[in-house]
Amino acid sequence: MKEKVIICLVFGIGLFSQNMSAQTGLGNLINYALDHSREIKKSELQIQEANYMRKEAIGYGLPQVEGSASYSKMMIDKIEIPASAYASVPAEYAPLLDKLGNIDKLFTASAGVQVTQLIYSQSYWIGLQTSKKAQELYSILKNKTEEEVIAEVANGYYQAGALMLELQTVEKIVQNLNEIFRIAQLNYKNDLIKETDVNRLKVTITNLEVTAQTLQNIIDTQLNYLKALSGMPNDSSITIDLASFTLNSENNQMTNDFQIGNISSYQALMIQADIYEQQTRLSKAKFYPTLAAFGNLNFSSYNTSSKIDKMSPMTTIGMSLTVPIFTSGVTHAKVNQSILKQKQLNEDISQTRDFLKVDYQNAVSEYQTARNLLVVQRNNRELAQKVYGQTLSQYQEGMASLTDLLNVNSDFLQADNSYNQQILKCKTSEIKLFKSTGNLKRLANTK
Repeated sequence: MKEKVIICLVFGIGLFSQNMSAQTGLGNLINYALDHSREIKKSELQIQEANYMRKEAIGYGLPQVEGSASYSKMMIDKIEIPASAYASVPAEYAPLLDKLGNIDKLFTASAGVQVTQLIYSQSYWIGLQTSKKAQELYSILKNKTEEEVIAEVANGYYQAGALMLELQTVEKIVQNLNEIFRIAQLNYKNDLIKETDVNRLKVTITNLEVTAQTLQNIIDTQLNYLKALSGMPNDSSITIDLASFTLNSENNQMTNDFQIGNISSYQALMIQADIYEQQTRLSKAKFYPTLAAFGNLNFSSYNTSSKIDKMSPMTTIGMSLTVPIFTSGVTHAKVNQSILKQKQLNEDISQTRDFLKVDYQNAVSEYQTARNLLVVQRNNRELAQKVYGQTLSQYQEGMASLTDLLNVNSDFLQADNSYNQQILKCKTSEIKLFKSTGNLKRLANTK
């Protein structure tokens, strides 16, 4: 996708119009970032990791099957058969004793399968509950990451928009002063004005052109940052819908109800509190016994040669019970550590609750103040624009000096920039208000 910004400026006696095409709305940019942000993709991978962790926890309670096999060669020194052994066995078995005395090596082969099934373990059931809470935590953290991306994208978008509005103002002034400079040069050739006036005008225009170039460089840097933040290719383009940018700032009124349970950072702390509680229970579970069933099927072969002639089967089934008796206070210490971590987290939750309430109150106050000052700055801008237009007409009629024109030009430039900066303050305070109420995703629907 390739987009282009086309800004056509027509300025006469302080009035102007703008024409822009291929605009990128804030909502579109946010939705793109939600789909392509690398931070969000990382959060999605963490959720997948949590899913596999839960599957792992479940698997410990299911049948476990293990297979084993071995083959060994035992070297034996000559076996001394005592004479009493010959005397104690019938004469027909004497040759067997002779063979036993001649054995110098023994080959052993075995293969088997073991099946175990956990029947009861307090640690297992608590571990399952903990893994489920971990899944919930990662989902909340993903939501928190999405909100952080939305806030960064929106702030970057609005900052770029404010800079573009400032650039437009500078370009309008330069365009108008260039026309005045052209007329001033003609008047100078006709000895109607001094060379000093022409030079002053040229210096002012040059300074403004440098300012415009600096602003353009900052805008390009800001847009490149937005592309990287949103996961856009380097050769793509982002434009700012300045028309809706200013319109929404003046017309948008927000009502936000504060519900602390809607804030992802608080939700994450509450889930962490549940996990800490599970960890305490997990530490206490070390006091409980563990019961499991098992079954073994083994095949063995013994031979004096390396050849495996016959495998003899042997089956074993049974149950194993592990009962903790004495751990020298290790388990008790772990339980107390978990309890203390819970208490510490509870203090963090209480402090966070207080801070979030303060953040909301401050955000409401900042937003209301920003909107009130926006009205003041708009009226001041309109007045400065009116004075500039009147002074320009008077200058063209010879009723005002160049100094007067440059002074009101500077006043208008300052008033216009103050108005644009106030728009930015409205937008940033709006983001803070959305964040303080857990409603940042509303910005994804912004046009």
